[in-house]
Amino acid sequence: MRKSDSQDSTFFRSRDRVFCQNGGWFYQTREDDHGPFPTREAAERDLKRYVEEMDFFDGVRKGSPADDRTPKDPNFANFSLVDKD
Repeated sequence: MRKSDSQDSTFFRSRDRVFCQNGGWFYQTREDDHGPFPTREAAERDLKRYVEEMDFFDGVRKGSPADDRTPKDPNFANFSLVDKD
């Protein structure tokens, strides 16, 4: 991102985040490839969970209200970060 670019832009990744390699299904993020998963659908489900977690933690960093930080996935682990003295 350049200094002259708007900070309010939304960035979308291509649909090619999910791919098959050596018989296993993976998805790509900026950080790493995740997988293998037995099926494309399993990789897509985990990708959705991953995106929801990243949105959740982005909200925690920005200090959004707690109600806005509740993930949609009921299997998502809900915990609090606590500073230790």
